[in-house]
Parts: sequence; C-alpha cells; structure tokens
Amino acid sequence: MRRDNIFWGGVLILFGVLFLLQAQGIITNVFRLFWPILLILIGGWMVINVFWKSATSSGETFNIPLGEAKQVRYRFSHGAAQIRIHSDAPAGQALVGSSAVAADHNSHLTGDILDVKVSTGPSFIPVLGPNEGIWHYQVTKDVPATLTIEAGASAFEVDLKDTLVSRVELKVGASTVDLTMPARGSSVLDIEGGAATFNVRIPEGTAAWIDRTEGFVALNVDTNRFPESDRGYRSPNFDTATDRVSISLRAGVGTVNIK
Repeated sequence: MRRDNIFWGGVLILFGVLFLLQAQGIITNVFRLFWPILLILIGGWMVINVFWKSATSSGETFNIPLGEAKQVRYRFSHGAAQIRIHSDAPAGQALVGSSAVAADHNSHLTGDILDVKVSTGPSFIPVLGPNEGIWHYQVTKDVPATLTIEAGASAFEVDLKDTLVSRVELKVGASTVDLTMPARGSSVLDIEGGAATFNVRIPEGTAAWIDRTEGFVALNVDTNRFPESDRGYRSPNFDTATDRVSISLRAGVGTVNIK
C-alpha cells in the first residue's frame, strides 16, 4: 500500500470525526481548524517517516526507453529533496526513476540525441514525494551523455563511475553533493553553488585538473594525486591521459572536497 493512501485515509477519517462533532454541537466550525490540523498531520507524518522506512523496490517507477538515441542529455530540476542517481539502468533504457504526484518527466529525440527532463516537488511532503522519501534514478551507461542538475536545498548521491558522461553541470543551493565522476573517457565538471558542500571523487587511474577559483570558503584537494601548480591542481599525466576530468569551480561560497 502506498504511504500517501495511508496519509489521505487518515485525513478523511479525522475530518469525518470533526464534522460529526460539529453536527453534534460539540465544536462550531471545522474550517477554522483546517490549517492547524493540516500542519500537525504533515509534521507528524514526517516524524513517522524517520522511523518507518519502506523498501526501495516497493516504490512506483517510470522509464524512458533509449530507442535509436546515440547520446542522452539529462536535466534534473528538484526542490528540497534527497536524490540518488546511479548508472545501472537496464539495457535499452535511457532512464528509470521514481514516480510520484509531483514528478514531471518528458523526453524528445532530435536526430540521434535524446533530451530527458525531470522536475519534481519537495520529497519531504509525504503526498508529493516517493514512498521512501528519496528520489531514485538509474541512467544509462551504454551511450555518451551529459548531465545537468538544478536544485535547492537538497542532498545528492551521484555515482557516474561506469557511465560515458562527458559533462556534468551542478547548479545547487544549500545542498550536499556526493559525486563520483566517470572512470572512462574525458569529462568536464562545472560547479556553481551557494552555501553547499561538494564531495567529489575521481576514480583511481583517472587524471584530473582542478581550476582554482576564488570565492569558496574551502577547497580541499588530495595533493598526493593532484599536485598544486600555477594552473590550480593537476595530475602530472593530465595532458596525455585518455581518462581524465576537468573541474571548474565558479563563483560562490561553499566547501569543495576532491580526492
């Protein structure tokens, strides 16, 4: 049973009782109590969800077939939410993701490029987000792709190690982002954020160049792998490496950890 069914069932029962009490003359106006009761219900439901975790597999999902596409451009737009993006979409699928009331997703094929757009409301509201409160997405690892994420105060876990993603753009607010970059090919990471924390992992055997940019509260780089130079931080073999990542940190404040 979906959790939102339980939530709305509880709302109907509660208001049914209140209308009965009004009919009996015990209370005078149910609607004066509407907003306080609604806030109590949502707050109580959020507390319950902390202790009651459903299995991820029980949630409803949608899928977007890869079809004839030779490249995919992903764009995710989220409000306050918890999001997990992993590279384990089944063969032939461009995207498999959580489905919920607030989710809107569409795709469009232009030539051999598939544009996939996903936008959602906040997952902390029980009747809008997925059952377990976390948005799960599986992206393809079969064709090259680009990925753009736009979000407010969110928590991200993004694992692109096995993908062919060539470009990642992060435009987030007060968020926490745990990101693993691709291990194969050449890719670019463009970070633009507010008071956010970015934990970026470069797979072993992958070279990197981190362009040093002013305006960040903290930039912590594993200098054993990426020594500091006059051009930021750079792997000694970056120019000749087949597998490599270029990282650009745009204006903003936050903490960036790269290892």
